[in-house]
Amino acid sequence: MTKKSITLDVDPTIMEKNMRIIRESPVEEEFNKLLNTVETVPTKLVKPSPGFCVKTFTKPDGKKVFVNICLTDAIICPRDITNEELMQILSSEDPSTYRVPMSIGEGRTEPDKSGAPATVYDVAINPDFFKKIEKDDLFQTFFLTVVFEGLQDKYQFEIDMQKYTILKNRKSIGTLQSHRIQIRGIAPPPTQVKGPLIEELDDKGVVQKPSIPSAVKRELEYRLRREPPTGEIDYLLAEIKIPASISLNDLNLEVGEDRLVLDSKGVFELVDFFLPCSVDQDAIDAQLNRNFDMLYVKMPAIH
Repeated sequence: MTKKSITLDVDPTIMEKNMRIIRESPVEEEFNKLLNTVETVPTKLVKPSPGFCVKTFTKPDGKKVFVNICLTDAIICPRDITNEELMQILSSEDPSTYRVPMSIGEGRTEPDKSGAPATVYDVAINPDFFKKIEKDDLFQTFFLTVVFEGLQDKYQFEIDMQKYTILKNRKSIGTLQSHRIQIRGIAPPPTQVKGPLIEELDDKGVVQKPSIPSAVKRELEYRLRREPPTGEIDYLLAEIKIPASISLNDLNLEVGEDRLVLDSKGVFELVDFFLPCSVDQDAIDAQLNRNFDMLYVKMPAIH
């Protein structure tokens, strides 16, 4: 089977989530539970204040784009790290372990200095992190790269990342738009998660010992569906075939805001793909039915 990779949305982040393992129920019952279990996260509407404005251009047509970097306390501040730590993270195998929370607004048309129409986006971040990128060139370059990549992924256009200017005399272009921000805390990095993420229970609720099969390394079969099939996405549903020969203690599921990773400790190829929209990490529901050896991961979309 050929792996499929869908590249969309901002801030590739891998946050670990516990899986609920179910063995004795029929697949229909578990599937219905999966579809009906949706948690909500409280939100609030905030009006950010201006920070600075960046001018860049699209590729290959060279159209002008302005990005208003704006500030609100409603967005959490990323953990404070040194330049050396940032360089180590960027050169590591998983640089997505460092997350910069931000809110990317919808594009709109505003007149530039000459009166010509240009596309403008507002990107809101925490004020304390803004102070850091203002005075640190390394963090500023890293942050703007993340912003540009996020805009590209979310709105499917290409930005000339080598051709941008921070405006000196204007903090923003046009009127800053309000952002609807989810009220949540920072999930702990994977190194702070205690205990096994996945436990396989038998019919008596006894934890089974892991078993590593001596099978040839191959790919797990999976597919990703969206509901409804057209229009605004309500939720995504990943369906992954888990062979009966593989113990659930050998599996590690990680779901981020826009990415899913399932690792089988090297027994099978890593299942790793990006999602076509941001998902609510606090409302992920993963269930396994051993009658059909199928893992269902329901991921409510963030609108």
